[in-house]
Formats: sequence, C-alpha cells, structure tokens
Amino acid sequence: MPGPFSLIVPADRRYRVLAPELAEKYAELAGGTAADGPVLAASIAAAMDKLCPESTAGEHIDLTFRPEPTGLVVEIHCEGRSTIVRHLLSAEQR
Repeated sequence: MPGPFSLIVPADRRYRVLAPELAEKYAELAGGTAADGPVLAASIAAAMDKLCPESTAGEHIDLTFRPEPTGLVVEIHCEGRSTIVRHLLSAEQR
C-alpha cells in the first residue's frame, strides 16, 4: 500500500481537477478494483465543490491522502473549512 502524502492545488477550477485525477491513481496503487479509482475521484471532486464552491485569486485546497487498514482517507481543507472523505477497499484487494 502506498504511503501518505499531501497535495496543495489552486482552488481555481482549471487546476483543482488535478486532485481527483491523482486520487484515482492513488486508489489504483493501493490495490483498489477498477471501480475504486473513479468512485474515489468523484467523491473528492464533490467534496471540494461543496467545501470551496467559488474560488477567488490566491485560494488553495490542501489535501492529505493516507491509507488505513480498511481503505483510504483524504482530508480536505479550504479557507478554514474541512471535510474527510473515506473510501473502503474490498477485502480481497488489500
């Protein structure tokens, strides 16, 4: 399973797409199924849109990805607000 890491992306919609794309690959590296990557990516995108729907110049989104025994956890922070996305991996994939 891959180790934890952090990522900072501009909140601007042109760049924030990088985080879900990376999340999809992270799920794949963690041993997820073909469906795990897109599901995690969609969850990350939705959480970022809810947490930081409108961006102004200079805003950024901080993400911390980490594995847990049952799956993956992504902490997302934007302008004083935060949320956590948890994604369970199927037992046969871990």
